[in-house]
Amino acid sequence: MKTRCISLLSLFILLAGLSISSFSEGVQETSAPQIVVEDALGRSVTLPESPKRIVTAGKAVIMIVDALYLFSDVGERVAAVGFTDQGMGDFFPVLEKDAGKTARLKKNVGPEEILARNPDLVLLKSYLRDSLGKPIETAGVPVVYLDLETPEQFERDLRILGTLLEQEDRAEELISMMDQKAAELRSRVEGRPQLTVALFSVNSGNSGYSFSVAPQGWIQAVLVQLAGGEPVWTEAVSKPGWNQVGFEQIARWDPEVMVLLSFRGATREVRESVQTDSLWGSLTAVRNDRIYSMPADFYSWGQPDPRWILGAQWLARVLHPEAFDSPFEEDVAAFFRDFYGIGKERFEREIRPRISGDFF
Repeated sequence: MKTRCISLLSLFILLAGLSISSFSEGVQETSAPQIVVEDALGRSVTLPESPKRIVTAGKAVIMIVDALYLFSDVGERVAAVGFTDQGMGDFFPVLEKDAGKTARLKKNVGPEEILARNPDLVLLKSYLRDSLGKPIETAGVPVVYLDLETPEQFERDLRILGTLLEQEDRAEELISMMDQKAAELRSRVEGRPQLTVALFSVNSGNSGYSFSVAPQGWIQAVLVQLAGGEPVWTEAVSKPGWNQVGFEQIARWDPEVMVLLSFRGATREVRESVQTDSLWGSLTAVRNDRIYSMPADFYSWGQPDPRWILGAQWLARVLHPEAFDSPFEEDVAAFFRDFYGIGKERFEREIRPRISGDFF
């Protein structure tokens, strides 16, 4: 009897041990590593693993696509991409060697079309949450919102992407390169005279053209300051977004330098029209022949795209040419090499011929 009791007790201990072990293994399985990020809207988003089917679409999708492809092997994860041609060509086929196999979504894509691509992550600009993002969230698909509008937001959002893609080291490398380029510009222009600059977006239409200026804090004002200039327009901007301005306001500013940019085409005709107009001839920038066109390749360098650092480098050379002694084309080729892995040969073949504007 005593022996039987001991045997039963041993069996009980053995079973209890197995149960505890199984429970521990079960807990281990349910607490597997997860991906957790805080997005641009301050929302905590949790994914069970690094995403394998990413969809990004909606207005200003080029900013997300161009940031996403700063990371390696992204094409294997991208299930669908929105419309990425602003009017000067599509950069996506340069970024993605299998672009023809990637599903493309329309400008006015709806949540149903995005969900039909069976994404495990959707990336959207933050201002699209109400119009596009919430129905996708309601369907149970993780949505991460990004801003990508200022240098500070670029740093934060690149870290978000680095975490999502499990490429944190690459995110820090990208941020470091941007910071180094910005620091170099500051050191080169430090102590030099600050020229007053007006940077305009050119709006073309059937009635001719008009000019708009961006609010303080937008990338256009930031790159002027980084290049060692003084943006003269920021205090006059009263409405959110681009503000249209007329000749009278521009004449009151009377900037020493005028920079024209366009997101959809060249500004050469507008510049020539301004230079030959007797009314505009009274302005300091026109008299001194200091009207410039912001360079562009597929996209303008004067917008919140990773190219913004090129726009700042270019403008610093325009304002302070004496501070530089190397060809600017070397900096441009280095940008596409270091940020996108596009070597010199591809740069010369696919990008250099597309660069327009006042380019060194």
